[in-house]
Amino acid sequence: MIAERGTADLLVLVADVDIEQAVRGLLSRPRRMRIDDLSFEVRRHPNRDSGCRTHAVDFLRPFLGRCRRAMVVFDLHGCGSNASREETQQEVELQLRTNGWGGRSKAIVIEPEFEAWVWGRSSYVSEALGWDLRYDRLRAWLESQGLWPADRPKPPDPKRAMQRAMKQAGLHMRLRRSPIKFYELARKVDVRRCEDPAFGELRATLRDWFGATV
Repeated sequence: MIAERGTADLLVLVADVDIEQAVRGLLSRPRRMRIDDLSFEVRRHPNRDSGCRTHAVDFLRPFLGRCRRAMVVFDLHGCGSNASREETQQEVELQLRTNGWGGRSKAIVIEPEFEAWVWGRSSYVSEALGWDLRYDRLRAWLESQGLWPADRPKPPDPKRAMQRAMKQAGLHMRLRRSPIKFYELARKVDVRRCEDPAFGELRATLRDWFGATV
């Protein structure tokens, strides 16, 4: 449930419109996420990934007394950190804890970037990328192009793989990349199939904070 302005169970600060749409899609399906209904706001930082890493505290300060909990979601690639994903998360979480949020906050850093969440094994993925329900055919094509080695759970460069797949489909369909696709995917795909560690932390945190009571 989208919160009325200024009141929310959860405020999510994100780096860009793609992550925003995915978060909105996930939170719009609480039962499938195994959480209770909640009111939420999603805000974008104007300085994208680096802004989320270095200035989340400043952005979120006005919401300290107006939102129960806060989450910050951004990509490791592009945020300016030379540390690991885990160390970067800890850096932001420490800033939040010591600036008023205490245990009411969480940072989610995606490695290397948000498109890593797309690559679950689902016909919804192939459909969203313009390959109809032919997931196996999409997977085989990406492997033939050297974009997804057979022994890897997801493409090493998830954004490039997504762009190339959509471009290939666009040769016939004029398919255009749009953030709304991330909203649609987040609403449809089986969240249990996403093996990305950052997504796993997001899912676990939401269940810890808002776990379904029935």
